[in-house]
Amino acid sequence: MSGSKPISFADFRERKLKKQAEETLPGVLVWLYCPTCNIIEYTEVVAPNGRTHHCGTLVQESEVQVDFRAEMTITERNLKKIEILLQENQKFRLKKLLARSLDKVLINLKNTEETYLQRLQMASSYQATPYPEDFETLKEKLPIKEENKVGLFISEFRYAPEKRFVKE
Repeated sequence: MSGSKPISFADFRERKLKKQAEETLPGVLVWLYCPTCNIIEYTEVVAPNGRTHHCGTLVQESEVQVDFRAEMTITERNLKKIEILLQENQKFRLKKLLARSLDKVLINLKNTEETYLQRLQMASSYQATPYPEDFETLKEKLPIKEENKVGLFISEFRYAPEKRFVKE
């Protein structure tokens, strides 16, 4: 017999799960800019031969390397924050007009975040999951560019996309 110690399956599985929890899931998202319409939008679909906008103009593209898991973690945290804001807004129904308009803004913001989350899932072939750690613990590791006035975090990918293009 050799002098090696027996392998504990539980220890092996624990190490493997810990490694998987820390692994990044790199990918590419693309910012698109139509100089004719002056519209900036993103897509998860990379088009190596370029693409044309619905107006017929060849769009400028800027590919950005992202960590899908980090983007998902930030987006899910933002969705939780929006839910909290919506619930808090329900308490102040005395100011109905203001509360309704704020509700509409928050619901639109929530829909935008949910769409972004779905597109991240599609871009990662439905393999991405958010990091399991507490958000406050992860905050330093995530590509957060800034926190806006509402308390939502903006990732480096979503921060100032217009600066990625040379406007003609």
